[in-house]
Amino acid sequence: MRLFFALWPDTQTQHAWHDGLAPYLAPLGGRRMPSANLHLTLAFLGDVRGDRMSELLRLGDDLATDALSLRFDHLEYWKKPGLVCLRTADTPPPLARLAGQLGTGLDMAGFAVERRQFKPHVTLARDVPVGMASLPVWPVVEWQVPAVALVRSRLAAGGSEYAVLHEWRLG
Repeated sequence: MRLFFALWPDTQTQHAWHDGLAPYLAPLGGRRMPSANLHLTLAFLGDVRGDRMSELLRLGDDLATDALSLRFDHLEYWKKPGLVCLRTADTPPPLARLAGQLGTGLDMAGFAVERRQFKPHVTLARDVPVGMASLPVWPVVEWQVPAVALVRSRLAAGGSEYAVLHEWRLG
């Protein structure tokens, strides 16, 4: 199973982001993400054997579940993968702690963990051919994060399909 940990918005929030940010994305081209796929990845695990699921659930049970609020204030274009992402101006300390705690736990349990710097973002569009400078979002997008989720990713003809396997409520 292809798995990842993410901050997972409720359906209403996903639709609000998808529809509310559409005017910013329309001129750029590319392929917009379906509203049901909008999330903030904390740790991508890749293929994981099913018999390791209980370890992942225990790691989730041990995460700090403090309330977390994020403030997205701009869009960024990432040229190499051709992405447009919703970004925060900085990484709030509670988010950095959560991502660090999760990364350490996964590493200690022997899961392969990406070593690149954590850059919190929500991918809004892929295969965007037109570059852009950072674009401010107004009004800013405030998000009271409801949960950390363990998510399964399946590759399908139309792109990735995600299914939340388990959630841990925050706050």
